[in-house]
Amino acid sequence: MTENDTGRRAAPQVRRAARLAALLVAGAAVVAVGGAGCTSTNQQAGAGPTVSATGSPPTGPTSGPATPAAGVTSAPVTAPARPTGAPARPTPAAIPGCRTTDLSVARAGSSGHMGSETVYLALTNRVGRRCVLAGFPGVRLADTAGRVLPVEVRHHLAAHRVVLAPGGTAWTAVNLSHVPRPDEGAPCDPPADALWLTPPGGSGHLAVPGSWSACGGAVDVDSFTGSRPPAA
Repeated sequence: MTENDTGRRAAPQVRRAARLAALLVAGAAVVAVGGAGCTSTNQQAGAGPTVSATGSPPTGPTSGPATPAAGVTSAPVTAPARPTGAPARPTPAAIPGCRTTDLSVARAGSSGHMGSETVYLALTNRVGRRCVLAGFPGVRLADTAGRVLPVEVRHHLAAHRVVLAPGGTAWTAVNLSHVPRPDEGAPCDPPADALWLTPPGGSGHLAVPGSWSACGGAVDVDSFTGSRPPAA
């Protein structure tokens, strides 16, 4: 056997040995990678749940009470107070409105300007309990026969509420024009010999006798007030 024949026979064995060595190196690498993966997995499994957050982590203790954000007011919640056993005070009864029979009425002065007249009327509580006058009185003009005349009544100024103690007085005012319209005669029609006044929600009337001239067929009535008018 020549040297060349021996080399040709040994070449396949060398190649098989080289492939076997390569396979052993590759297997060792796989085992190393698998072991590293198992170690990483085991470490993650023992670390507990992971919480993802944005922003800076807290720098102080986390067991204390939370600090309110700027602009937010925090107040402790208190339990409702327990009843002490004392009975609740009864709600006072509402003060009733003044009835026509509770009051008396009288003229309380007048003032005139530029063809008109303002007549002030004083209403006095003549019973032994308080009562309320709220808003505007009902006003009508009547002739000597007691017939109500066709006069328009207009409310003037804002409505007020006055509580009258026994003997207390409230005031109102009636504004009348003395300038006839072109279609009216002089004195103005219709002539009136009394003014009838009825408190809000009342019935009947209180009569204020006298000469009442309502030119233009209208009168303006003020709300009740607890302040005495300057001309009254």
